[in-house]
Amino acid sequence: MNLRRTLTTLAVAASLAAIAPATASAGRPGPTPPAGLSKATTSAAAAGVCNLSVPTRVAISRPYMELPTRITGNCTATGSFSLWTLTHPSKGEVTDVGFEEGDTTYPWDIYADDPIGNQKFVPKGAVDPADQPLTQNTPITTVKLAAGAWISSTRTADVVTLKGTSLLYSVSKNVFFKRSASGVFQYRDRGTTIWKNLKAVTTNTAGEATMAYRYSPVRDYRFALYSTPISWDLASATTTR
Repeated sequence: MNLRRTLTTLAVAASLAAIAPATASAGRPGPTPPAGLSKATTSAAAAGVCNLSVPTRVAISRPYMELPTRITGNCTATGSFSLWTLTHPSKGEVTDVGFEEGDTTYPWDIYADDPIGNQKFVPKGAVDPADQPLTQNTPITTVKLAAGAWISSTRTADVVTLKGTSLLYSVSKNVFFKRSASGVFQYRDRGTTIWKNLKAVTTNTAGEATMAYRYSPVRDYRFALYSTPISWDLASATTTR
């Protein structure tokens, strides 16, 4: 059990219970909104803007991660408040990020069992120090599992042999395991910066794929994986042969 998460949830839940209806959705709550926030944000004209910036590409690679979020606009002065709820299209509310008392950064808590896929931070209200409503943006983010890619190489005379390995993070076991995946061996001629495709492959059930070809000049090589609905694209380190 995560002690910090439990204590924070209990403390904020108690505060929210006094101002929220019994049918309120249960996510991981952030700071408690001021009592007048709901009334203030219903005003017809907004006094300014409050924009949230978040990582747009998240790769889950361990049981708990803390990613930075930041606000800009008319909500950065002491006495202002702003709140967003990360919402998954089918799983509902996931967690909150909120800012108060002049704070411009707030940690986005991510757990290995959080839902993956395209999600958005839904505005839940923002006011400036004078309790005037502010317009909020709706940032989009995509959460997937982290992939891993390895490459090794050998050379015998003018024959270069490349071996690529594909891996994926296991939420249940907290390890990267070898798995079948589609990828491509790539090369880069020495003195250049452009990677070019050499051969597209699919690794076997042990997560491995091998190719060999004749080429005398020295080149850099890497093994790159494609994105999937649950994992991100990724390139291995470089090997030179």
